[in-house]
Amino acid sequence: MKREKRAAISSKVEKILDMPVGVLSEIARIELSGNRQVLIEGCRGIVKYDEDQIQLRTVGGTVRFTGRELCMTSLNPACAVITGRLLSLEFL
Repeated sequence: MKREKRAAISSKVEKILDMPVGVLSEIARIELSGNRQVLIEGCRGIVKYDEDQIQLRTVGGTVRFTGRELCMTSLNPACAVITGRLLSLEFL
């Protein structure tokens, strides 16, 4: 119940201040630049990593990226950056 209440308050504050959805709440933010790069905010760790598939644990669950020549060019507590030829994105 406490988590639901916090999410509801965050959602209201975002709306009142005209902020993008998810800035204050506990959800991952994913920004695609075509099919060549993706920025993931809210990354909590790597589940699987190879050249054809990268799975990341995020605040909202696990996300799987598939493609060719995938490479994680940055990973820090704030975000991760994946480059390569992205073919699909799945929420698991």
